[in-house]
Amino acid sequence: MRFFDKEVLDGQNTLFYEAPRPFTKYTEIQRLRYCVGAALYMPATREMIAQEIITRKHPSLTTIVIDLEDALGDLQVEGGIDQLNKTIDTLSTALHEGTLLIEHLPLLFVRVRDVMQLQQIIQMLGERQHVLTGYVLPKFSQDNGRAFLELIEQQNKSGYKLYAMPILESPHFLLKEQRMDNLLAIRAILVEFEQYILNIRIGTTDFCGLLGVRRTISSTIYDIHPVRSCIEDILNIFLRDDSPYIISGSVWEYFSQQDDGTSSAFLGLLREIEMDRLNGLIGKTIIHPSHIEPVNAMYTVTHEEFIDAKRILQLSDGQLGVQKSEYGNKMNEMKPHFNWAKRILLRAEAFGVLQPNVQYMDLLQRKVLK
Repeated sequence: MRFFDKEVLDGQNTLFYEAPRPFTKYTEIQRLRYCVGAALYMPATREMIAQEIITRKHPSLTTIVIDLEDALGDLQVEGGIDQLNKTIDTLSTALHEGTLLIEHLPLLFVRVRDVMQLQQIIQMLGERQHVLTGYVLPKFSQDNGRAFLELIEQQNKSGYKLYAMPILESPHFLLKEQRMDNLLAIRAILVEFEQYILNIRIGTTDFCGLLGVRRTISSTIYDIHPVRSCIEDILNIFLRDDSPYIISGSVWEYFSQQDDGTSSAFLGLLREIEMDRLNGLIGKTIIHPSHIEPVNAMYTVTHEEFIDAKRILQLSDGQLGVQKSEYGNKMNEMKPHFNWAKRILLRAEAFGVLQPNVQYMDLLQRKVLK
C-alpha cells in the first residue's frame, strides 16, 4: 500500500516534493505506526468486504477495521463472526492464489468485544491470521489490558506478525477522580508490551455518551470541554518526551452523500483534523469512504515543515541552539523542536512531502473536489 498511489504512479511531480513510501504489515514498526491513516470501520456482517479489497474498490483505502463490537447489535454477533470467517477465508485464498498481492492488502484489523472473544477469533482463524495486521481492543483498561496483550504476544511468539490497537473509552478515563491513576496504570502495561502497540485510539463517542452530549456538524470534539480535558490528559501521558506511541484522532460522525467539498460535513471534518494534527494526533477513525481522502491529505507534510525538520536534526549536534528558518519566517530551536522534527520526518515517509507551492487544499482539490 501507499498513500496517494495513483498520483505517485502517474508522475504528478507537481504535487509531491518527496513521494510517500510504500508499506505493508511487515514494515518496521517505527514507520508503520504512522501509516494507519484513515482507518475505515466496517461491520463484520458486511458480505462484500473481501471482494471490495480484492477488486480495490477504494484504492486509497489503506486501513480497514472489521468491527464485531459497536457496529453490531447484540443479536448480530454470531452472524458477524460467521461472516468474518468467510471474509478472512476469501482473502487468505486470494493471497495464496495470487489474485490479491500483499502490496495491495490494506492494514486489516478485527475489533473484538472482549478477551474471551479475542481468544475465540484467534482459535477460529488459526493460520489465516497472516491476513491480519492485528486486533483493535475496545474498553481497554487495567482490568483487561494485560490479558488482551498477552494473547497478542502469544500469537507473535507463534510466528504471526500481529499488532494491538487499544481503545481508551471506558468511564475510568473520562471521570476526573479516576483518570490519572488509570492512565498511569495503562501506560505501565503498554510499556511492557510496547513492541506490539501500533496505535492508541480514543473512544470519544463513548465519552460523549457518558455525558449525554453530542457534537454538532459545526463543532469539533474539542468544543466539548469535559471530553477535551480527557484528550488533553491522554496526550500528556502518552506523547511526552520521546514517546514511541501514536495516538489517533476520534471518529467524525457526519458525512454527505454528494459532497463537492463545500458541505458542512466536509468542512467540519477538516476543522477537526486540523485540531487533531495540531495536538499531535496522527490519523483518524472513519465511518464513511468520503473521509479517506481528507484525513490522509491533511497529514501530508508541507515543504516548509520538511525543510525545518531536516535542518533541526542536522544542527542538533550542540554547535547551535537556535537558527532562523530557511523560509525566513520563524526561529528553529534545536532542543525544544527536536522531537517534533523526528515526528515530522516519519510522517513525511508515510504521507509524503508536498511541493513548495502546494498546500493540503491543493491536493484535496485534485483528490476530492473533482
